[in-house]
Amino acid sequence: MPSPLVVLLALQVLTQQPAAVDLSATEPFDAPKYGVATKLPKAWPLAVREKDDQVFVALIAQNDADRPGVAACELGLAPSSLDDYRTRIDRNARDRGRPNGKLAVNRIVKDDKGERLETIWEFHPATGGFWREVVVRTVAHRQLYSFTLNVEDAVYATARPAFDALVAATTFSPPNTGADLLTRSANRWVQREYKFTLDLPEGWSPVLAPSEVALLFANGPSHGVWSDNVLVLAHAHSKLSLDEQAKELPALLKQEDPNSELVSCQVVPQGKIEALETIVRTRRGPFSMTVIERKFRGDRFDYEVKYTLETERFEALAPTLRKSLDSFRELPGVVPGGAGKAA
Repeated sequence: MPSPLVVLLALQVLTQQPAAVDLSATEPFDAPKYGVATKLPKAWPLAVREKDDQVFVALIAQNDADRPGVAACELGLAPSSLDDYRTRIDRNARDRGRPNGKLAVNRIVKDDKGERLETIWEFHPATGGFWREVVVRTVAHRQLYSFTLNVEDAVYATARPAFDALVAATTFSPPNTGADLLTRSANRWVQREYKFTLDLPEGWSPVLAPSEVALLFANGPSHGVWSDNVLVLAHAHSKLSLDEQAKELPALLKQEDPNSELVSCQVVPQGKIEALETIVRTRRGPFSMTVIERKFRGDRFDYEVKYTLETERFEALAPTLRKSLDSFRELPGVVPGGAGKAA
C-alpha cells in the first residue's frame, strides 16, 4: 500500500495546472480558398487545414493528453442578420438545450471591426470537469465564419486571450468559389475548372461550397438563418438510361430519407437533350423544403443540378428554376479527371 506522502504527491500531479506555454508567439496562417488570413499561436498545432467547411482545427494541450482542447474556424452560409442567428440559438437553448450544458452568454458585440455574435456554453460532463465552448461568429463576403474555442476551465484563463487575439487578427477576402461571372444580364456563371455555365436566378451568386464534392454551389438572398441554394455534381457516365433511373429512384429515396415525399419524377426535355426531373419534399430541422433536381448526360460527365428551397417559395420560383436548369451548357476545353467527382 503506498505511503500517505506518495498519495499526496500523486494528487498534486493530477490536479496541477498545465505547464505554462507562451501563447504570444504566433505564426501566419493563410487560407486563400476560404478567404481567411490570421495568426495562430505556435503552441497550438494544426490537426485539420482547409477541409470541407473547416478552415482550420488546432489542438490545445490540457491536463489530460487524451482530451485536448480545440480552437477552430468553420465556414457556412450567412444568415439575414447575426441577430436572427442569436434568436435561433436562444430558442434552441430554451426548447432543447444541450446535454450537461448551459447557455451562459449569447450577445451581439459591435466595435470598430464591425459586428459579431458571441456565444458561450458551459458544460459539466458526466465524466467530471468543467468546460467552456466559446463561438464567435462574423459575416464577410456572404459567408458566415464561426471561430470556436473549446477548453476545460484549467486552461480557459490563458487560452481565451490568445483566442480573442486570433479572432482580432483575422482578415477576410472573397473566397475562391471556382466560378466567374460570364454574362451579367443573364447572371450567367462559368465554372472555370470544369468548364460549364449556368444562369442563376436574379440576386443569386456562387459561394464557397460547404463540401468539396460540389463543383458549383450558389445561393439566393437569406431568409432568416436559411438561404435557398443550388449545387452541381458530376459523375462518371452511368450505364442506366434515364427511364431506368426513374424506376429505381423512389426506392432509393425512401432508403435515403424515409420522411421524404416524392412529388414527381419524369423525363423532361432540356434543350437538345433529355433530363430526369425529380421534385421531393422533405424537412431540414424546423424547415419544410422542396428539392427540384435534374439528372442528365453531358459529353464529359453525368450531371446533377439540384435546387433546394423552402417550400413556401417553391411554386412562385419554379418557372425561374426550370429556366436556370435549361441553361446548363458544357464549354470546350480540357477538364480534370474524366471520371468526375462522385457525390
